[in-house]
Amino acid sequence: MIAAASIVVSAVVVVAVVLVVRPSPPRPVDSEQLRVAVTAEAVTAHLAALQRIAEAHNGNRAAGTAGYAASLAYVEDTLEQAGYQTQRQQFSYDRPDFTKATLQRTVPTRTDYTVLRDHRPLAFSGAGSVTAQVTAVDLNLVGDRTTTSGCEASDFTGFPRGNIALVQRGTCQFAAKVDNATGAGASGVVVLNQGNDPSRLSVFAGTLGRQARVPVVATTFDLGAEWAASPTTTLRLAVESTVARVTTENLIADTPVGAEGRTVVVGAHLDGVAEGPGINDNASGVAAVLETAVRFAELGVQPRNRVRFAFWGAEEDGLLGSEHYVSQLDDAARRGIARYLNLDMVGSPKPVASVYGGGEPGSGWPTGSGAIQTVLTDFLTSQGVNPQVVRFRASDHASFLAAGIPVGGLFTGADDGADPCYHRACDRLETINREMLGLMADAAAHATLTFAQSPN
Repeated sequence: MIAAASIVVSAVVVVAVVLVVRPSPPRPVDSEQLRVAVTAEAVTAHLAALQRIAEAHNGNRAAGTAGYAASLAYVEDTLEQAGYQTQRQQFSYDRPDFTKATLQRTVPTRTDYTVLRDHRPLAFSGAGSVTAQVTAVDLNLVGDRTTTSGCEASDFTGFPRGNIALVQRGTCQFAAKVDNATGAGASGVVVLNQGNDPSRLSVFAGTLGRQARVPVVATTFDLGAEWAASPTTTLRLAVESTVARVTTENLIADTPVGAEGRTVVVGAHLDGVAEGPGINDNASGVAAVLETAVRFAELGVQPRNRVRFAFWGAEEDGLLGSEHYVSQLDDAARRGIARYLNLDMVGSPKPVASVYGGGEPGSGWPTGSGAIQTVLTDFLTSQGVNPQVVRFRASDHASFLAAGIPVGGLFTGADDGADPCYHRACDRLETINREMLGLMADAAAHATLTFAQSPN
């Protein structure tokens, strides 16, 4: 009988020690780092790309056109290559356009006027032809030229039915002036520019927002004053117009980190006018915002607050892209936007460095607007530039203002020689003041980073 052997197995326990190496937090990016990365050369390269797009698409990048679609694709591709997830926001609207417009003085002497230089139909002008004497309505052509011309029905007391109403820009919406004029029996309306500062002298673009029953055109301050001075002035006014349904898009990209309840939106309108490639107005603002977004990603900025980079469509048709965006916000999303920073025309040929005003107490602008004004003003001052403060609502920040969101922005001038190519075919890369463009891009990058990192 074989005896059983007792076998003892010793268990060797191997303890694996896993060392968890925690990556060090990313080094904070300061303003100087970001501004060094956002170069004037890189911003200019975006302008050159957008000009090439316009040249390949009938010379413009207007909303609803192939040129706009290609511009949006360029910005989208650039953002996605930098690592962003992008979102398109589609919307549709009716766009009026005039196919022909003529204006002629027949009395006291015959003078033919040039469309887009001397006069321009307002969007949603009525179609038709009228020859009638001109009646000035509550104009203020001297002093500060503050006026409520045409804003009240009582302005038209005693107005001769069938005459053309000559009203002055200022105070109320164009549609209100036209409604009061047609209610008094006007056969047409001419709106002269207000003339209260150098930017309000020339012919201008504007919209009525809804279809008028009579022809309505804008004209220069000087021509309007000349016609008002002669009680016998008679004009022949004719407008042919159409209305087309336009579908276009906004483009949005967010930083992947940052508190959603404290979102900083930085935006610029991507569309231009049909008359030209729109390089200062507003490829310049687009390029500055786009390059800031690209360098945010490249430098690995980890913002405390989410940053949303936005590129609006149909600004030139009435701020419609930004207006649509704001209209889609619910209450929580609207409250979650801490600041809106707008860039519109930041490379004017003869620039006037300007920041949006209205942030001071009593201005009526939302609390927080003053902080943007201060940050931008302080930065430009530190660079040896004393910026002007401009108060206007003729760009996309108006859509945010209407929703009670704090706003600010940058601007280098349109009228009074700051940009002789404003809304013209010559608004091209060759006319851009690259030194000012670089400075404005730096200011935008600095302000974006400042508010992205702000604990308040």
